[in-house]
Amino acid sequence: MTKALPIDTQNSLKLLLQQNTPYSQIMKQLPNVSKGTISNYKQKLFKVVKPTHPGRTPKVTKNTQQYIANTSQNVSMTNDGVKKMLRRKGFKARRKVKTNMISKDNQKLRLAWAKAHRHLSISDWRKWIFSDETRVNMWGSDGVSYYWSDKPGTMQPHQITPKVQNNGGGVMFWGCITSEGPGYGTTILEGTIDSLEYVKILDTSLLDTLEYYGKKPADVRFQQDKASPHRSVVTNHWFNENGFSAERVLDSPAQSPDLNPIEHVWTELKRRLDSYPTRPTAKEELATRISDEWNKFTKDNCLAYIDSMPKRIKAVIRPKGGSAPF
Repeated sequence: MTKALPIDTQNSLKLLLQQNTPYSQIMKQLPNVSKGTISNYKQKLFKVVKPTHPGRTPKVTKNTQQYIANTSQNVSMTNDGVKKMLRRKGFKARRKVKTNMISKDNQKLRLAWAKAHRHLSISDWRKWIFSDETRVNMWGSDGVSYYWSDKPGTMQPHQITPKVQNNGGGVMFWGCITSEGPGYGTTILEGTIDSLEYVKILDTSLLDTLEYYGKKPADVRFQQDKASPHRSVVTNHWFNENGFSAERVLDSPAQSPDLNPIEHVWTELKRRLDSYPTRPTAKEELATRISDEWNKFTKDNCLAYIDSMPKRIKAVIRPKGGSAPF
């Protein structure tokens, strides 16, 4: 039988326990009292109830445990039932964000590129010219259209959207934006943009843009993606001949539209083209519309896109080169 502690020791122990003194400190002050004895006296003096399942609180709630049990037993649950339950729990349905697919290799390159440029300020980015090409379809983008009617089953012209194979064709458009406003653009009616065509664009649209805004190649940094025509021998020769040194021309990493603010310009440009009440009847008409809408972009529009670069850089670094919400 365990020998009882002396009365004075019991009183000292009780006082120390009431003061929430750690066991280690109690054992120093009462060297003849073991940890087990302290625990026993605490149980006796304060009627401490031992937990039936000691340990940290489980993360899986009882409701979740029941759901797991039901699932394992093939207890069916309708989609509507799941939706109602989620709404009661405060969940809301939100549209998924579309992002570009990024390979692991390109993810590493994107992260390295973002880290190498994270020191640049907004004023630094305003010295850049951002360029890109985009395809514009004759029949615009696919989407859901709506109409008003009080008579179901009719097929009036305004109630239908004709389908055209391959979107009726389209054109390629090259453009660039600067901190002063949009640059000159070039529309290619037929074919694609190869190295020779790209050099023609640089020789006209890019140089005309610099002249219009009173800039020289040494005043700016020119951004382009890693498309083959952009990195060809012919293109590199043109840059060297026209005063664009290697450090003045920068290729952004592949699969990185979120690192080029001109992508937002394309989205807005196509939205404006889709808002026309009629479709273009020829590529020349589409080219005219593109030119009209392109020239409506302002300096403030371009600055809003360019000034977002520091945020874009941080957004790419955060997921370690993964997709950014831009």
